[in-house]
Amino acid sequence: MSENGETCTSHLNTNEGTCTRNSNENHFVISKCKRIPVVTPLINDNDNEDELEDEERLLTVCCRSGRLGAASYTLQTGELLILEEIMDRAPEHQIFLSLFNQIEPVKIIMDGKSQGTLISAVKKIVLNDTNDGKCKLIFVSAKDYNFEACKRRIHSLSLPNEPPHCSDEERLVFLRTVVDFAQTQTVHALGAMLRYLDLNWSNLSMNLHGKPEFLSLKRISLHDIVSIDEDTYRGLQIFSSMSHPSGFKKGVQGSNREGLSLFQLFSKCSSKVGHRRMRQLFRHPTNDIETLRRRQDVIGYFIRPQSDTIMRNICTSLRFIKNVNGILAKIKALSAKAYQWKSLYNMALYMNRIIDFDLSKSEGKFTVKAGVDPDLDIKKQTMASLHGLMSETAKVELERLPTFIEECTMLYMPHLGYLLGVKAWDDKVTMEEKELPNMKFMFQNNDYIHYKSKGCEELDVMIGDTYPEIVAHETRIMMRLTSILLENLHTLAIVIDKCAELDCLITISKVCKEYNYVRPTLTTDKVIDVKEGKHPLYLASWDNFVPNDVTCSREAGCVKILTGPNSSGKSVFMKQIGLIAFLAHAGSWVPAAAARLGPLRRLHSRLRSAEPVAAHMSAFLVDLRQMSLALQEATSDSLIIIDEFGKGTSEADGLALLAACLNTYLFREEDCPHLLISTHFLNLKEFIVDTPIVQFLRLAHVVQGGRPVFLFRVAAGAAGAGDAAGASLALPVGAASGIHGRVVRRAERVLEALAVAQ
Repeated sequence: MSENGETCTSHLNTNEGTCTRNSNENHFVISKCKRIPVVTPLINDNDNEDELEDEERLLTVCCRSGRLGAASYTLQTGELLILEEIMDRAPEHQIFLSLFNQIEPVKIIMDGKSQGTLISAVKKIVLNDTNDGKCKLIFVSAKDYNFEACKRRIHSLSLPNEPPHCSDEERLVFLRTVVDFAQTQTVHALGAMLRYLDLNWSNLSMNLHGKPEFLSLKRISLHDIVSIDEDTYRGLQIFSSMSHPSGFKKGVQGSNREGLSLFQLFSKCSSKVGHRRMRQLFRHPTNDIETLRRRQDVIGYFIRPQSDTIMRNICTSLRFIKNVNGILAKIKALSAKAYQWKSLYNMALYMNRIIDFDLSKSEGKFTVKAGVDPDLDIKKQTMASLHGLMSETAKVELERLPTFIEECTMLYMPHLGYLLGVKAWDDKVTMEEKELPNMKFMFQNNDYIHYKSKGCEELDVMIGDTYPEIVAHETRIMMRLTSILLENLHTLAIVIDKCAELDCLITISKVCKEYNYVRPTLTTDKVIDVKEGKHPLYLASWDNFVPNDVTCSREAGCVKILTGPNSSGKSVFMKQIGLIAFLAHAGSWVPAAAARLGPLRRLHSRLRSAEPVAAHMSAFLVDLRQMSLALQEATSDSLIIIDEFGKGTSEADGLALLAACLNTYLFREEDCPHLLISTHFLNLKEFIVDTPIVQFLRLAHVVQGGRPVFLFRVAAGAAGAGDAAGASLALPVGAASGIHGRVVRRAERVLEALAVAQ
C-alpha cells in the first residue's frame, strides 16, 4: 500500500505481465503493471452536485434591557454573521422572529440563566408543530456568556482577510473594524458562539482532530427591515409550504416543498446561491429608498429589449456560480475532492490552467496539467517511459535466470522500487531453493516469488521512486494554489454575493417583463397610490383579471372599509394591495398601470387562521392573537390588512370587537396606519369615530336570474344594512357552489322566520 492509498499487484497473470522463454522461438511478451485503487471511490459529479447546498446554521442570541444581539455560524461554509444590536420589543420580539426566519437555524444557543419573554418566544418557535423538529434549543453555561471571556475569545479570532504578518495589536485594531465592542449584546452572542464551537466542534463536524474554520465575518442590520409576521407571510401567500407528493417522503423532516406562492413565482434563479439569496431578499424587505431604487434601476436595465442578449449570456455563466466558502473550507482542510476543485474551475479560468480534472477524477487525487511545472513534467515523462524500460530489463533478467524458470515479471511498487517476480517452479519451494544466483530474495506473494536483481537496482538508481515524487510535487502545487485562493477569499466571497444578487434581480426582471409590471415611484410621503393594480398570483394564472385602483393617504383617507357579498373579491383586492406593497419593498416592479408608495415599517394582517390543532388554540383565539399583534406593533408607517375579523363569535360580540379595535386606530388621527378592512357588519359605521380618514368601498355586482354576477370592481360608498348591494348573498352563492337546492330553500325559510321574529 502506498501513501496515496494505492497498491500495485504483486504479480501479473501469464498473458498480461510475463516474459516467457520458448524453445522454438525467441519471443518475449511484457505489459504494464496494474495499480488497483483501494479506498478512493470513483467520483460522480451528479452524486455530489448538491452536497454543499444543504447548509446548517447555529444561532446564539442575547437580549438584555430590550436590546437584541445575535451571531450565526454556518457549519458547511465557515461563515460568521453578527447582528448589529437593535431594540426588540417584548413580548412579541418581532425582530428576533424576523432574524430566525432569515437564518433558519438548526440550533438556537442561549444562556442557561436566560429568563423573560424572549425565552418564551424561542420556545414557542422550537416547540411549534410546524417546526417539524428542524430547530433545537440548547442552553449553555452562563460562564460562556461572560463579557470578558467572550471579549478575549473574539480577540483570538483569526480571519482570512486580516492583514498578513500583523502583530497582536494590529490584529486587534483590525477586529475592531469588523466588531463593535461597544455593542455588548453582540459581543456576548459572538463570544458565546465561538466558545460553543471550540467545545463542541468534534461532535458538530465528526472530526476528532479538527477545529472550526472561519472564512468570513459579516454584519447584518435589521434597522431597515419591513417587519412582517409569519401569519402575514402565509396569509398573503408570499411563502406557502406543502407536503412532498411522494408517499415515501411525506412527513419526513425537511421534505416539504414550496406550494403556490409569490416566492415560487420568483424562484427561477440560474444558480443555487441566487435561489437562496431570493429567499433572503423576500425575508428582508427593506424601506431604504436608495437600496430599492438601485434594484429598480438594475431591473429596468434588463427589461429593455436590447439587453436580452447580454442577459442570456450572464444567465449562462451564473449557472456555474456556487458557494465557494463551502468548497474552500474543504480545500483549507486539505480534504477537497475532484468535483470540488471542478466547481471552482467553472468560476476561475486560472485554476483551469493548473488542474487536470479528468485525471483527478479517474485517479482520485489532485492532478496537475502538463506545462504547469517543468520538473513535474519530467517526472511524469519518466513515469510514462517505464513500460519500455521494464520490457528491456525483463529480457535481460530472463537470460540471467536459471533455465528451469520459463517466465518472469518486472514490477514497480512505490517505496520498494523495481522488483523481479518469477512464478514458483514447485508447490513446495524451501527457503534455500528460493535463493537464486545474483538475486536478493524480497518476499513471496501467492505463487510469485519477488527478487531484487541487478537490473532492478539499476532502475532504482536511474529512475528512482518516481510515483511518490509525482504525488508529493502535485501536493506542493495544490498547497500553493490553496494559499492563493485563501489570500483572495474575502474578495471572492464578495463577488459571489454580488453574483447571487444579480441573479435575483435578473430573475425578477424576467417576471416583471413577462407580466408587464411597472416601476413604482418611491416617495417619503405617507401614501399608497395604485392604479389598475392586479394580484400577481392571479395574473400569472388568468388573463382576464379585473384591475382596481386604491389611494391611501392623509388626503384621500388611509382607512378603507370594504363591504360586499361573499365571493365578490374583497379578500383578493386587499391581498393584492399587500403584495404590491411587499414587492415594492423588495425592490421589484409591481403589477399595476402606475404606483406611488411611501416606505412602510411594518406589514401585519388578520387574513387567515392557522389550523387550530397545530396552533393549540381555537380559530377565534388565533384571530384575536393576530389582531392583538397588529394593534401593539402598528405604527404610522404600517399597513394593516383585516379580513372579516369578528366572524368567529356572535354577531354582536364580533361587531363590538371590530369597532373597538378600529376606533383604537382612529383615535391616533394623523398617526393612524394604512388600514384595509373587509366586513359583513354593514352597520359598523354607526359604532366608529366619524373622521375624514375613513372611506367606505364596496365590490360591485348585479343579480341576473336570481343569481349574483360579480363585477369585481371596487366602487365608492358604504352599503347600508337594508341595501341589496350590501347583502352577503350567502344563499345564492351557496347554490352556485353546488349546495343542493332543497337545502338552500330550507335556509331561505329559516331566514324568513328569523326576520319575522325580529
